[in-house]
Amino acid sequence: MAVRVIAGHAHGRRLRVPRGATRPTSGLVRGALFNMLEHRGLIADAMLLDLFAGSGALGIEALSRGARTVVFVDTSPRAARTIRQNATASGYRGRVEVVEADAARAVRTLGRRGARFDGVIVDPPYGRAFVQRTLDAIAAAGVVVPGGWIAVEHRRDEVPVAPDGFEVVAERRHGASVLMLLRRPEQSREEVPS
Repeated sequence: MAVRVIAGHAHGRRLRVPRGATRPTSGLVRGALFNMLEHRGLIADAMLLDLFAGSGALGIEALSRGARTVVFVDTSPRAARTIRQNATASGYRGRVEVVEADAARAVRTLGRRGARFDGVIVDPPYGRAFVQRTLDAIAAAGVVVPGGWIAVEHRRDEVPVAPDGFEVVAERRHGASVLMLLRRPEQSREEVPS
């Protein structure tokens, strides 16, 4: 399957896809995701975390559209290698970090080391119950800044619940897929002056 960057500085760049279980997000769904994010001004200069990164297509798309940095996480050594190759070929080598680990474990480690992100992209394999577990791990680790967001792609028959401290602000259906955007409020209710 050919995957190309849809828009931005690396527009048209062909990306490698690792052989194996990777399920690249279709161009239609990627376009819908980034339209949803850019419409809200959530990509420009953002520091992002891309979980279940696969080929790195989503994070590289974000860099192409103006994100500052992306930390890519995938358990597969082949995927990690492919992400590094794609980032280098697209001209973003100095703006990425690739972590070869389980998503929930990586989020906990990043949280402990004080990493904070403006947004997190979650695109796990379908049918393996990763969505809710990953959303809960992100919230528990505190890796999303106030006002930050989580964008998740999931199967239509999955019904994830917003974890504590987040609210669903948009959902878009595309065939068997659903894109869900969650936001963390700028300040918690306890912090709002009375």
